[in-house]
Amino acid sequence: MHSAPSRAQLLRPYPQFEAVTSQNASWANSNYHALETKFEKRYASGLTLMATYTWSKNMDYGIGPFAGEALGASAFQNWNNLKAEFASSTLDQTHRYIMNSVYELPFFQKQNTAIKKVLGGWQLGGIWSGFSGGPLGVTSAVNNTFSQGGGQRPNWNGQNPCVANPTPARWLDASVFSNPAPYQFGNAPRTFNGCRSDGWAQIDMTFTKNTRFRERLNLQFRAEMFNITNTPRFAPPNQNFGNPQFGVVNTQGNLPRIIQFGLKLSY
Repeated sequence: MHSAPSRAQLLRPYPQFEAVTSQNASWANSNYHALETKFEKRYASGLTLMATYTWSKNMDYGIGPFAGEALGASAFQNWNNLKAEFASSTLDQTHRYIMNSVYELPFFQKQNTAIKKVLGGWQLGGIWSGFSGGPLGVTSAVNNTFSQGGGQRPNWNGQNPCVANPTPARWLDASVFSNPAPYQFGNAPRTFNGCRSDGWAQIDMTFTKNTRFRERLNLQFRAEMFNITNTPRFAPPNQNFGNPQFGVVNTQGNLPRIIQFGLKLSY
């Protein structure tokens, strides 16, 4: 014998279904605007250099499932009011800098063939990258909307949720939030443009030596160093208001220094 459906279930648009999920529906909307600049020094005297800068803004309703870099929290609250979900995307990076260069070291280039093959043929390459952190969005640990779908965000008093000098132990200020009354949605936006996760700054370097034998054979040795300064980048903090770990960073967002070597024979 089947039990009667609840009154809340009967008020849903399709009461015959308890839950419907979609991963690839094309209902969302987003926009992206950017100013892009590039400086390039073409190869001359053994040196090539390129620097790029992007100043951008990315806004959307949500990015859906995303595998890869750790992003800030972002959750729908009211599926019947998607306009209220439009905010800065968790993928948004206001500033993005990339600079890369390759320099052929001039040492022993004019020596005899034997010395040049042993000590010459070195290249030094480097990439410096830096970009802004993504906006954070705060969700509520308790959902008392009883809206049969979506989630709940806390009420917000309008002050910046990020503390003035964030640390891993305290990135967000819980005092600017409060729990909404039962059967009500919170007024906090999906993401906070002025409250962001940790930015990125990293230097990668490579040393390469090419040794040519006859005309067709080339032996290449590579020493590659990623995050050479071993600078940590913190992952987004816990953004679940009401959780004991709210505002606390628990993980590192990038890899520590990595050094690897390679040897390749081309013919």
